[in-house]
Amino acid sequence: MGSVKDLIVLDQAFENRAGVGNFTFSDRYSVFDWGEMPDHIMNKGRALAYMAAFNFEELERRGIKSHYRGLAGSRGRVARFSDIPESSAGAKLADPVIQIELARVYYPVAREFCSTQGGKEVIYDYSFFDANRGKVNNYLVGLEIIFRNGLPLGSSVFGSLERAAAAGDRAESSRRQAEILKGLGLDHLPEAGEMLPAPVMNYTTKLESGDRKLTEEEAFFISGLEESEFRKLSPLALRVNDCITELAEGAGFQHFDGKIEVVYDNALSVCDVLGTFDENRFALNGEQISKEVLRQWYKNNQPEFGAACESWKKKGEGWQLQCQVKPVKLPRELVDLVSQMYMAGCNRYTGRKLFAVTELEKVLERLRAYR
Repeated sequence: MGSVKDLIVLDQAFENRAGVGNFTFSDRYSVFDWGEMPDHIMNKGRALAYMAAFNFEELERRGIKSHYRGLAGSRGRVARFSDIPESSAGAKLADPVIQIELARVYYPVAREFCSTQGGKEVIYDYSFFDANRGKVNNYLVGLEIIFRNGLPLGSSVFGSLERAAAAGDRAESSRRQAEILKGLGLDHLPEAGEMLPAPVMNYTTKLESGDRKLTEEEAFFISGLEESEFRKLSPLALRVNDCITELAEGAGFQHFDGKIEVVYDNALSVCDVLGTFDENRFALNGEQISKEVLRQWYKNNQPEFGAACESWKKKGEGWQLQCQVKPVKLPRELVDLVSQMYMAGCNRYTGRKLFAVTELEKVLERLRAYR
């Protein structure tokens, strides 16, 4: 299914009947949209599966519908997060598999054409969704609804501000920066780690080769939703954000940002995965607990790799095969420490000792040498 999760279809989805599938969380990781990287992070998949189950069950308690059915156990049994035993001598870790309800996926039609600059570009035709608005059911809405509570190191906002500063003359660059800051509710240039006055929502595409930022009008057009349902997306994302933020703060974390994806099946429901160290960005005492640690390592130790990815992914599907710069392997100690970070972070976030690992603060102290 993707670079870090695998999907096994147990029962196919139809327009008026949800299917059933199993999400398997692997120990793979991805940065810069590269896909599977050279190293695997032991028990990363289990940590994220447990966090996801914990979050979905909390959403359920708050009346927020999702596609989550439970943790897939042996012999087809579906378990709850509370069924996972805490770590002890000889305790067997539960499999990193979540069972979900499946929806149909309708892809936009990709059309390639020659640009005025002579190169080839791809545009996506969403006319099917507009023509069938309100007529299709049990389908994945082709949007990601992103929420920002703060601006961690590595946030795309800083890149946008840099590009705005370099655009045109001083007056034009100031205007563009002011426009970005206004959208964030800020009257000054922010620093990494700064929290916003209030959560900010954005829409991007989900079913294209890259994530393209959308206006609200564009998001409505490609969603296929009737207007009354589309207007529920932002409040739904804010409710999910509030839930994850409360859980994070209860564990001593800052919650910077995240996203939701949704299915429409006679009503909106949250799908995919949310509130984990891969999907959202968290920090403890100002230090990020996410794969951003690995992204920053590559920025500092193989900067040409990130730059090449940024350039090549504009070429569209399959760009990784053409990219000349390949990622190097991580130092063995860093791999081990990141594994401990995921496990210790999961223990702290869920409030249960699921992994026999040292406290998160001690792991972060050792990770500082690689930041």
